[in-house]
Amino acid sequence: MTLADHLIPLFAQVRAFSQSPSGDAASLTVTLDAAIAAARLRAHDAGASQADIDEALFAFSAWADELLLTTRWDGAAQWQRHLLQRRYSNVSNAGVLFYERLAQLTPAQLPVREVFFLCLALGFGGRYAYDRNQKTLTDIRRSNLAMLLPDAEQLGASARAFLFPDGYNVAGDEAPAQRRTVRTRLATRFSRGKIAAILLPLFLLALLYGVYHTVVAQSVDLLVAQIHL
Repeated sequence: MTLADHLIPLFAQVRAFSQSPSGDAASLTVTLDAAIAAARLRAHDAGASQADIDEALFAFSAWADELLLTTRWDGAAQWQRHLLQRRYSNVSNAGVLFYERLAQLTPAQLPVREVFFLCLALGFGGRYAYDRNQKTLTDIRRSNLAMLLPDAEQLGASARAFLFPDGYNVAGDEAPAQRRTVRTRLATRFSRGKIAAILLPLFLLALLYGVYHTVVAQSVDLLVAQIHL
């Protein structure tokens, strides 16, 4: 399991709360503190470094605070006094720092980058949240998706072969030279960026499915437990 996998229940819990908020800021703080402690323990037991866990939790805190501050619930105004980013990372400008820390991630911190991208995929805007032109935010999402692709070159070739089968030689092809010409033209036009643009919606859909699947599973488990009480 990746670092993001260990934090998915956290994302699911906050997402579920935003859909049906209840209680005050203080009670939510207690609930999230327990969930964060459990997630931290899971990640640590799985071998993640303390630095990576802290960085991933910073990204989660930035996303969660933004969502909770913009959700309509009785404790929204009081949440400013319970910000996760302040209590766990000692910052109050995570909307800006999020992108600075994202830019500083090294290639070895791919698991952390996955968590940052999960935040972006689930709607985090931060400093770009209210920009009329969302190009910068879109470019950041796409560039990080490209970094997360395990083998962009191989993926690009596979995508071209699937989308443009006529561009590749097959057994019995009577005009291989012409096929290669078509393949070359299509390969030139079909850049890695375009592949990422095609795959981005599917990738986001898969992430959202994972989050909602977790929420549904937890809800079912809770109902089953109540039935047996």
